Amino acid sequence: MPGMRRKEKEITEKAVIEEVLRENGVGRLATAVNDHPYVVPLNFVYFDGKVFFHSHKDGTKMKNIAENPRVCFEVDSGEIVTGEKPCDFTWKYRSVIVSGKAHIVTDAGKRLAVLKRLSDKYSPGKGKLLTAEDMEKNPQLVIVEIVVDEMTGKKSPVKPPS
Repeated sequence: MPGMRRKEKEITEKAVIEEVLRENGVGRLATAVNDHPYVVPLNFVYFDGKVFFHSHKDGTKMKNIAENPRVCFEVDSGEIVTGEKPCDFTWKYRSVIVSGKAHIVTDAGKRLAVLKRLSDKYSPGKGKLLTAEDMEKNPQLVIVEIVVDEMTGKKSPVKPPS
C-alpha cells in the first residue's frame, strides 16, 4: 500500500526531529524569488525552536530573503548499506525539512548569543571568547533567524529480519 510506506518513514516525535537538527553540522537553505529557486549549504544552530545561521550581509541568499522571507531548510545524515546485488543496496538515513520565515536578528545581545552558540557547536568552548566588540568590528556579518512554521522528519524504514 503506497500510504503505508510513507507512514513508516515519517518521524512523528518532535524530540527526534529536534535531535536530527541539533546533531547535523551542515544544512541546506532554499530560497526562491520569482521563478528562481536557490539552494546553499551552510553551518547553523538550532535552539529555542528556531534555526539560526550567520552570513555576509550581501549575496544571493540575503538578497532573496529580503525579497521573499519564506524559506525551506533541510538537514540529513545517513549511510549506504551494501548488499550482494545492486537491488539489495539501501540508504539508512534521517532527515528533517523546516519551512518558515527568515529575518535578520537586529538585537545586539541576541546576535552575540547566537554567534556564541554557533561557535560552540563547531568549536566547543570557543564561544565564550566572543565579545560585543567582535560583532562591532565586523558590520558585514548578519545573524539570520528562521521562525519555524512546520517541521517534518523522515527516516529509513525498519526492515523486518530476513
